[in-house]
Amino acid sequence: MKSIAKKTKKVKGEKGQKPLQKPPRYTLKKDSLGRRYAIDKRTNRRVSVSKAEKERVQRKKARELFRGITVPKQPKKQKPTVSRQKRSKAAKKGWETRRRKAITPIAPLESERQRILELGEQIGAFAIPEGMRMRVAGGLADRAEIYPMVENAATEAMARLQIDFNTRRLAALQKRPIPSPTPTPKFDAKYGFGRGAYIRDLLAGARDLQDIDQMIEAMAEDPDYDIPARELYTLYFSPEVA
Repeated sequence: MKSIAKKTKKVKGEKGQKPLQKPPRYTLKKDSLGRRYAIDKRTNRRVSVSKAEKERVQRKKARELFRGITVPKQPKKQKPTVSRQKRSKAAKKGWETRRRKAITPIAPLESERQRILELGEQIGAFAIPEGMRMRVAGGLADRAEIYPMVENAATEAMARLQIDFNTRRLAALQKRPIPSPTPTPKFDAKYGFGRGAYIRDLLAGARDLQDIDQMIEAMAEDPDYDIPARELYTLYFSPEVA
């Protein structure tokens, strides 16, 4: 007896599958007085700002699921044995000694950084004015406060970014040969030659990780850039593999 052929079923990932996230319907803008307002892209009419902010929160949650930066899980703590407890006690004592010795040089560095930040506010050196700063919930700044590894990686990435930008700026002011910016070959292949260096130079105007979150969120929602937030964060952390 011949077998009866079954109906074909669609396989996951075929063409025609619905996208994970719809394009944004509302967009936030500012008028000449700096007041925020929202526009419905379908009707080109103004709507309440709360609708646009609600949509932004929903899209932010979706990006955390599909486009967010993965944070390494903290290892589970195991109950130490007696010998390990002794080693831990000795290590803690040594760490306390090193910390006390490091207090003296760290204090001047923090005061110097605070002085630089105050000077930057006075001369308007930062990309986002103090009165227009916003905290991105669940962003890089929030994660850095929870996970020390994220804070170290994000702070190091900002240092490299600002050193790259300021080295070239100082060479131009001193009329010396300007060094080449950090190469971004894969990013430029996707979004245009020199686009990676241009965006990194814009991010160099951030005062801290909160500014980085706000600037990347604005670029990801701006149709003139049309670049996912994940690609921008990768460009910030690792420009060579972005």
